Amino acid sequence: MGVGEVFIFIIAAITFALIMIFGYRAISGFISSGEDVAFVQFKTDLESSIKKIYTEYGAVRVEEFRTPPKYTQICFVDLDFAGEMETLKDFSPAAYDAWKTAQEDFSQRAENNRLDLNSVYDAADQNVFLKPAATVPIKLHQITLRGENDESQGFLCEPIYQGSFTLVLEGKGSHTQLSRVQSAVE
Repeated sequence: MGVGEVFIFIIAAITFALIMIFGYRAISGFISSGEDVAFVQFKTDLESSIKKIYTEYGAVRVEEFRTPPKYTQICFVDLDFAGEMETLKDFSPAAYDAWKTAQEDFSQRAENNRLDLNSVYDAADQNVFLKPAATVPIKLHQITLRGENDESQGFLCEPIYQGSFTLVLEGKGSHTQLSRVQSAVE
């Protein structure tokens, strides 16, 4: 009778362990899937907001975007900007490298009379960069970026607090202009 009880205890322990292992895997899979869905929703919302307003010349909207909680910063890059971009390295080295590569690729094609690209924008596959890096590249419709003094700038990096950030979107007819939301204190 003692051997039978030990055998039943061993079977129960193995069954419990298997349930725990498969349960952990299932829960981990659900969490991962949830993060993937949240990222796709964020990417879709961002792309559609930018694309929707660009043809509405003069329209201005302040929009809040929600990201998965793991992201801490987002940088937007105007790929056609030809000015100073060295400070972008401090915020996002990957964004700077993408901008520089697109600039060089476009210049090289122009020198070789291979103008299969209309602008530097066409030479890159990404103009939005997240920290930590996103698994899927995000390329928004043509954007320009405005600084605090209404001057054009080549990039705009915003911190993401508790999974959200806010931008001012302005339709310019052929592109969307992005800028920071000015606080009431400023």
